[in-house]
Amino acid sequence: LTYFFKSGKIKAEGPFIMGQMEGEWRFYRESEQLWVVGNFKDGKKSGSWLRYDKKGKLEYNEIFENGKVVKQIIK
Repeated sequence: LTYFFKSGKIKAEGPFIMGQMEGEWRFYRESEQLWVVGNFKDGKKSGSWLRYDKKGKLEYNEIFENGKVVKQIIK
């Protein structure tokens, strides 16, 4: 599934299975720059979620279990 900004640029993309987000998803800024990469399991955030700043540098990594943050690693 792909979501778009009003400008037509990609906002987010990833698998959509049985009515919910599943697997790896990528989220972008309207400038088309990668913003967040994360995973969903059973429609909830799961595993590592990486967030990048506007310069493309990793800001932090959040680890999720069952949709809740269990650890945050700030770079």
